[in-house]
Amino acid sequence: MKKSLHDIVNVERIRSLLREIASPTFLIILLGAALLWYTSKLSGQYVTEIPMHIRIDGEKYRLTAIVEGRGSAITAQRLALKRKLNFTLDELSPRPSRKTLGAFTIAPSALQNAINGKITALRIVQVMEAPEFIPPGVEAKPETETETDVGGAAKIDRE
Repeated sequence: MKKSLHDIVNVERIRSLLREIASPTFLIILLGAALLWYTSKLSGQYVTEIPMHIRIDGEKYRLTAIVEGRGSAITAQRLALKRKLNFTLDELSPRPSRKTLGAFTIAPSALQNAINGKITALRIVQVMEAPEFIPPGVEAKPETETETDVGGAAKIDRE
């Protein structure tokens, strides 16, 4: 004969033990106090580092930014990691990359200003490292140093 969960675990004994330890009124008041404490903590101003997801002309990038704002806004941004901020390359003032031929770099300050325009609840203090953008359909090649000229400056060989 199979034993049910009710037979294996003495549910009535557990219920009576819970009633002795904590009444329902006590648990409700404890939950309310925890919510009030958490709410008061989240209403303060904080500065922290959070990961952000952005899209530049459809390409996905992940970056880290230092933000300042209320704790509730920071928590909401952390929970909305799937939400991507969409930008066009023209909005971000790109310049040709020094590392990769065919790619563009975006100044962290330009990215910071663009993100500040889209997220009003937080102030972006600093973008840690802006991504290197490679346009779709472009094959980017790393630039390599091959030799130096007489002045000592490196001469770049574009493969």
